[in-house]
Amino acid sequence: MLVSVVIPSYNHERFLRQAVDSVLSQSHRRIELVVVDDGSRDGSVGLLKQIHDPRLVVHVQENQGAHAAINRGLALAQGDVLAILNSDDVFHPDRISTCVRALDDEGSDLVCTWIEVVDADGTSKGIKQGWKNMRPGWASASGPEAFWSGEDFTLNLLAGNFVSTTSNIVMRRSVYDRVGGMRNLRFAHDWDFMLRAAGEVMCGIVPRPLMQYRLHGSNTITSNRAWMLFEACWVLAANFHRFEGRRLYAQDDVQDQIAMVRAIAASVRVGGCDRLLWMLRQYLDARRAAGDPAPDEALLEDAVLRQAFIELVDA
Repeated sequence: MLVSVVIPSYNHERFLRQAVDSVLSQSHRRIELVVVDDGSRDGSVGLLKQIHDPRLVVHVQENQGAHAAINRGLALAQGDVLAILNSDDVFHPDRISTCVRALDDEGSDLVCTWIEVVDADGTSKGIKQGWKNMRPGWASASGPEAFWSGEDFTLNLLAGNFVSTTSNIVMRRSVYDRVGGMRNLRFAHDWDFMLRAAGEVMCGIVPRPLMQYRLHGSNTITSNRAWMLFEACWVLAANFHRFEGRRLYAQDDVQDQIAMVRAIAASVRVGGCDRLLWMLRQYLDARRAAGDPAPDEALLEDAVLRQAFIELVDA
């Protein structure tokens, strides 16, 4: 089975060779590696030109953002299974073979794994075991009613992005064909994609740390708190409807419905931005009722409207 790995590359010359080598040295040998350089200004492109491997395809484009680079790579990929690796992260040698086996054995369409968090020098900072630990502070939940006390993949995904990164996505091509690519989000395109996927296909998690997720000074997530919280609220407002009446409030029994009320209240936290979440959801519902087929994406593309919502974060 051919597996295509997409690396979106942008100014990560320091880490890029290790990322590429971690793909080309996989124990699963039928690999296609598609690197999309998104207008790097360092020596990334020159480094890529020095790698001579017939499995490597390099595409260079003007800077358009991580989501666009990933989407270009996915469009170029030829594999039956698609994976993503950010240019500062690293795959375990058995990641692809283990994930392909999990797709077949568990009947899943998309899998992620536990991850090892490392610093810029590769020093381990701990193992993130899915939703069980290392939860984002702005999405902290507690108590026995919270989703994180259970084992439900989809409900835990609503509580927070435990997948953590696009580097942690391995999926059948049919998922990409059905769900589409990444949307124009700076911080949360991975979480948005995962919620869209979980609303359509079977997802699973492999309880082994099969990739290294690198935290360092130039990580996107460290750069703008208000925008990050806006995107977290947008992701929930744009995707909750996929699960309502199915995974959320599908029960006929009133006591079960009350239990779900309490579980959502204990689980879904957005860093004190509850009003922003409510206003985004109201806006999107109102625009859909007015006939707008994609108000969520239109909001992202309208810089003035988007900024009006971002300003509510600290209001």
